[in-house]
Amino acid sequence: MAADAGFVQGTSGASASAASSTRSARETVLFRLIEGPMTPQEVSEGTKVGVGKAHRTLNELQGRDLVELIVPENASNGPIFGLTVQGEKVAFHIQRQSKA
Repeated sequence: MAADAGFVQGTSGASASAASSTRSARETVLFRLIEGPMTPQEVSEGTKVGVGKAHRTLNELQGRDLVELIVPENASNGPIFGLTVQGEKVAFHIQRQSKA
């Protein structure tokens, strides 16, 4: 799990700087999905992550089994992504690290 957390935080090791005030796009996307399944458009709303970057990041996180595609890409309202169990664990692990 620490390796996945490092990947999400954009670090190569398990010990990411908890003092960092800016989140990586991966962290932002992961934390947005804690609220529930979303489209890339919904993920980007209220964040500094654009829709295109959100979509690429969602696909990247899906490749790491942290995010799953709930509604297909060709759906009329667009794809909807949600966290996997592993994605939830990684998100909560990162939150605990940042509070330490």
